[in-house]
Formats: sequence, structure tokens, C-alpha cells
Amino acid sequence: MDHRPPRHRGARTLALAGALLAGAVLAACGGSTPVVMTSGTWTVAHPDAATTAGNGFFGVSCPTTTFCAAVDGSGDAVLWNGDRWSSPVQATTLGSLNSVSCTSPTFCVALSGQVAVQFDGTAWTTSNAVGPAPSGPTGGQYQVSCTSPTFCASVNTAGVVSLYDGTTWGHDALVADGTATKPVQNVSCATPTFCVVVSATGEIAVFDGTTWSHQTAPGQSLLHSVSCPTPTFCMAVDLTGHAIVFDGTSWSDTRPMPGTGSLTYSVSCPSAGRCVVARSDGSVSVWQSGTWATPRPVLADGSVASASVSCPTGAFCALVDSSGSAATYRG
Repeated sequence: MDHRPPRHRGARTLALAGALLAGAVLAACGGSTPVVMTSGTWTVAHPDAATTAGNGFFGVSCPTTTFCAAVDGSGDAVLWNGDRWSSPVQATTLGSLNSVSCTSPTFCVALSGQVAVQFDGTAWTTSNAVGPAPSGPTGGQYQVSCTSPTFCASVNTAGVVSLYDGTTWGHDALVADGTATKPVQNVSCATPTFCVVVSATGEIAVFDGTTWSHQTAPGQSLLHSVSCPTPTFCMAVDLTGHAIVFDGTSWSDTRPMPGTGSLTYSVSCPSAGRCVVARSDGSVSVWQSGTWATPRPVLADGSVASASVSCPTGAFCALVDSSGSAATYRG
């Protein structure tokens, strides 16, 4: 899930969702009691004071079970230390932060529009601009995926990818044709020589370390999120609850995901055998060894403008939404 001159990522999601789920609105924060899911427990918190102004969370990244960073619509970040979430800290004064990627507790990159903000384990500092300046309404939102402090990839809604080498952003390439109604949505990198970009047009672009190639999605459109834990496995989901998987060569459909009436916003796969999907009604769907479990409720916020999930292992996940709630899972 990224950033843009428009207010926040939720605006893009709602534009796409309107044709699929009328009436999706921001709801009030729900309860804070633990929610049992399968063999583990989700515990809900509300650490974001900025939600009173309607600026909830739009991205989360957990490189370990004892560190996560979540970013919100007011430019704040909160950190997970393995026990609790911190109070919000201003990461940037530039506005909404809608994507974040952390490779360790001492390296994160978050994006506010075209500007990268970097965390060194102590403080957030503004880095240099990412990629070319956005062009009109189609180029302003940016997503980011990092594999180390010396490699990140960002993509904007127009489909322009920029790469970070630890010092500068460059090597700009147009890898997909995003439009205002069907933008390029997400990027996930397993290594510096393997990244995947997905688009709401159904386009998929794959990076091999040198060039980008295009692959065919099996009948899916509105692709919204992708997660690649290795170069030989990825899962991509669209807003309607369809999921496709990559085996290192080609993409194929999964079995139908149970549950209807809620959008599927974000996917995180800690391994090739397990993926967790965040849904618009605050529930999660778990894919384990080719089988989908029944969606389980976690956040009681109702339909929200955005939700993001990050799972560094099969026994730990963090889930945030645009109503300002955060939940952690321990299996």
C-alpha cells in the first residue's frame, strides 16, 4: 500500500471501491479486547492520537516480531517494541505518509508524495526526492519496498519505478500504464534482483535486477496488493477478494477466498506457505498451504478507507487501518 499529493491512500482506494462496495466510509474506532484467531490471539490498540482529525494509519512494516513502524495521514509514525505501540512522533511536516518499508529496527523508508523520509533507529529525517515529479492526478501516489539499506524500489500510480542504492534514487522506468481510475497500486521486492509491481488494470511487471518484464495475470483485475517473500513465491490480491500466486515462473488462481461484501486491501506473506490478507471490514483471511481459512474479525471499525498488514513470521503480524486502530497477532 503509498503516497501522493492527494490527501491519502484512502482516496485512491475509495475511488476504486466505489463501483464495488458503495457506502464504504470511515468508521469510529472499535474495542480493545483481544480477539482469538485460529491458534493465536489478536490484541487491538488505538495508539494514534491523530485519528481525531481523521488521519488514521495507511501503512505498516514489521521486519521483526519486536519492531514495527506504522505511518498515518498526518505525517506521524508510531513504533512497536514487541510489547506496545509508542505515542505518535512527527516523521514529516509534508503531510500524509501512506507507505513504509523497514528492513530492520534501524532502517525504514516512508514516502510522503514524492519525498522519502528515513528512520535510523532514533529519528526520522527527510531524504531526497523519489523519481520524477508526479504528472497530474495519475502520478502522485508512491509505494515503497526495501530489502536492505542499500536497495529500495518505489512506484507511483502512473507506473514509474525508481530504485534506491543507499544514497540516491534513480534508474526511473515506466513499467505499467496507470490511469486515474485504474492506478498502479503496489510493489514488493524479495531481493535486489526480484521485485513485482501490480496494477488495478491487471498488469504485472517483474524486475530481475536489470530489466522489467511483463507477465499475465490469470483473469484478475483491480490488483491492489502484492507480497513476495522469495523470488519463487508471491501472492497478489485484488479488491474483490480474488488472489493469485506466483511460483517463480507463472501466475495461477488460488481457491476462492471465503467471505463476501468486504474489500481486500493488503496481503503479507511471511513464507511461501502462509499469507494474511487484511479486509475492509476489519477482518483477516489466512491462506495456509493452499487453503483459505474463514475470515476472522479483528478490528471493529467497520468499512474503512484503507487497511495494511505486515507479517515477518507466521507467528506474528501487525494490522492497521485508516480509522487509527492497530492490532498485533501472536500465534
